[in-house]
Amino acid sequence: MTSGIISSMPNVVAVATATNYGRFAIGPVEGGIGITMGNALRRILLSSLPGSAVTSVRIQNVYHEFSCIPNVREDVTEIVLNVKNIRLRSYSDRAVRLNLSKYGPGEVHAGDIDLPANVELVNPDLVLANLDGAGARLEMELTVERGRGYVSFEAREGMQIGTIPVDALFSPIPKVNYLVQPADPDVLYPVAEDDTTDNTDPAPVLDLAGREQLLIEIWTDGTIDPGEALSLAAQYLAQHSSLISNFNKQVVPTGRELPGTIAIPPHLFEMPIEDLNLSMRTYNCLKRSGITKVGQVLRMERKELLGLRNFGEKSFDELHQALDSRDLIPPGTPLDLSSQPDAEEGEGGEESLDDAEIGYGEYDATDEPEAFMAAGDLGGDLASDEVANLAGESEGSAEASAGIYIDGEPASEGTDLTADPGSTGEIGIEEDTPAPPKSRAKKK
Repeated sequence: MTSGIISSMPNVVAVATATNYGRFAIGPVEGGIGITMGNALRRILLSSLPGSAVTSVRIQNVYHEFSCIPNVREDVTEIVLNVKNIRLRSYSDRAVRLNLSKYGPGEVHAGDIDLPANVELVNPDLVLANLDGAGARLEMELTVERGRGYVSFEAREGMQIGTIPVDALFSPIPKVNYLVQPADPDVLYPVAEDDTTDNTDPAPVLDLAGREQLLIEIWTDGTIDPGEALSLAAQYLAQHSSLISNFNKQVVPTGRELPGTIAIPPHLFEMPIEDLNLSMRTYNCLKRSGITKVGQVLRMERKELLGLRNFGEKSFDELHQALDSRDLIPPGTPLDLSSQPDAEEGEGGEESLDDAEIGYGEYDATDEPEAFMAAGDLGGDLASDEVANLAGESEGSAEASAGIYIDGEPASEGTDLTADPGSTGEIGIEEDTPAPPKSRAKKK
């Protein structure tokens, strides 16, 4: 193989196209690259492109696939095999249910299925069953889903009785073939037939020695264009190849560097807050605010943390202690209190109001009256003294009870505040002169 500078970049040319067929030439490429690209593209085209297919069938009065339907020529197994050949496009991300109802003799086609607006049928002429007799009847419900590759019916479990799973072939590409040839400029750089421009300049000489070209043939089921299928396969291959191409590159994580060229180590940034063993209250406050990593906490100021809902001083002290005890606070970060001049002072250097002692000079200079501190009788009229029972509960004063009458007698009458209640258990009533009860005459 001769080495040299390639005079032209690789080109992709559609050599031949039809309804469900396409042949494409890719080149020129270096020797050995053609078979590598061809094999990778072929495998992706056959197994990894997205598509739609019927995944399950429900037939009225049929409970398993080994049944026979009256007045229907095919048994359930043959009907399920015909349903597998239905090709359609589904534009919904969820499963879509289709209904089919057919009465009377005749053929049942795929076009007889009632389609919603988000499903498009490609082969409506497909024969699903044949009905015999005037009383023939066939009612089915089909479930259509999107997927990749091939999914066997055995992978579906937990279906209801009467639901028959179907092998789903989601891939829209039934066949792919490729061939590697020496690079041919007539194939890779064709001249348009309608190009009548009189160009006397000599054609440029291309250095294609040792170069190859890849011819790839693609057959589709009609749900996708062959050129679009080739493009999707190349994109799928490039996405996975990019993961390998960046393997040895050190990617700088975005958002982990703080102002002032202070960086948080990646292992510390990705540490979950569950490793801090915080109380449930503090943990829930951080979790509800979308803070799940230690790096997010280290990037926040004290005011930002205290601004979180239900996150107070106690929660902040607990969080700071959990980080400090594990040496998880890098120097220079907002939570590094040792680098701050004084944690007790505010931003303007003034003393914090939480720790400031507020005094009132006019009240501090005045001595408290000794009358309030003295013990003993402060004097006063006995009539205004409170009357208390043995339990010490106040029952008001004699003045307050002067206007209260019980059975026509004043409540304060016969009350001696200085007398000993004695063993009677009564308060303020003399033992020798009890108040006689006043009888009331009842009307007959």
